[in-house]
This record gives sequence, C-alpha cells and structure tokens, in this order.
Amino acid sequence: MNRKRLGRVMAVVAIVLAAFFLLSSILLGFGMNTNYNLFDVFGNQDQAQQQDQVPSTQDAIDEAKKDLENNPKDPDAITDLAGLYAQNGQYDDAAKVLREGREKAPKNAEIPALLGSVYQQQAPGVEPKEQRELYGKAGDSFATATELDPKNEDLYAAAGQNYDQAGETAEAIKYYNGYLDREPNGQDSQAIKERISALLAGGEETTGVQP
Repeated sequence: MNRKRLGRVMAVVAIVLAAFFLLSSILLGFGMNTNYNLFDVFGNQDQAQQQDQVPSTQDAIDEAKKDLENNPKDPDAITDLAGLYAQNGQYDDAAKVLREGREKAPKNAEIPALLGSVYQQQAPGVEPKEQRELYGKAGDSFATATELDPKNEDLYAAAGQNYDQAGETAEAIKYYNGYLDREPNGQDSQAIKERISALLAGGEETTGVQP
C-alpha cells in the first residue's frame, strides 16, 4: 500500500475509533462535553517527519475525489474521501459523501458506521436541540450498521450510547442489550448494565445533553 493510500485508511480508522472512545465518557459519567479528536493525537506525533512523507490533506482529498469519481460504488473510495473530509473538519462534506455512498453500496456496514461517528463528532458544542438531533441521527446510522454487521458488538454499544445522548431511552436500552447479548462479559458490560438500570429507574437526565 502506498503512503497516500495508507494516510487515507488511517483517517477512516481514526474517525471510527473516535466514536467508540466517546462511549466510555457516558458510561463513566464524564459527559459528552469533552471532544476527543483522535486526528490531533495522530497528527501531533512526528509531525515534521510526516510532512516530508505524506501529501497535504487537500492533496489527499483531491486524489480521493478522483478515485471516487472513477469508482463511485467502491466502499473504500467512499470511506476514504469521507474520512479525509472528517479529518479536515469538513463534517458536512463527509456526511454528504457517506449518505450518497449508502445508496451506492447499501450492503457495506462501514459506511453507516462512519456516518454515525461523523454525526457524533458534530454534536458537542452545538445548541441542545440540534445536539439531540445529531445524536439521534448517529444512533440511527449505527443501528443501520448493526443490521449489516450483526456480530459487531461495538456497533450496538455506539448505537445505544448515541440514542442515550439523544434522550431516546427505549432505543438506547434496546441497543445496549444488543451489546450485552453479544458481549455479556465484555470490558464495558457491567457499566452498560448499570446504565440500563439507571434508565429503567427513570429520573436521570441524559449525560451531557440538557433538555
């Protein structure tokens, strides 16, 4: 794999992992006001060396655009370009590419998963009403991904978390339970069980999202 291709793949991996990094914040009660930017983490490591080895982000975006134009139904081309847009903070562009990509590659689970993480990255810092809407969209996207990749427990956890943040309690519990069905003794299982109990008990505001 050449360096340009590797850079695009790492961008996609980073934005997807960002969503799962945020899962621990709601389970541990830290809230969602902290925006973990894994692109900054990766970008600050050996930055000078990387500048000599890889093209600029815009160069990579331009190349990814051409790749997608030549291969409009290729899931890798779709996620490559969307990941680069997201890495560059162009979330609306990333979301547009992914929404169109879902129509062209409807059986690919990575596309809705990445779309969910893009919506999730957009949510912190916006007005409460818009924030809930974005978390709801993220939950819907991760839920779609679970239909395409039903064995992936992380997708269920991400869907549950985002529905939780959106205040959609029934859907949150449904997907939290989906995680537990697949990973009953996982690292986050106990915390998720406790979160489900809290939601069932009622009277608890969704972490980090004000009504």
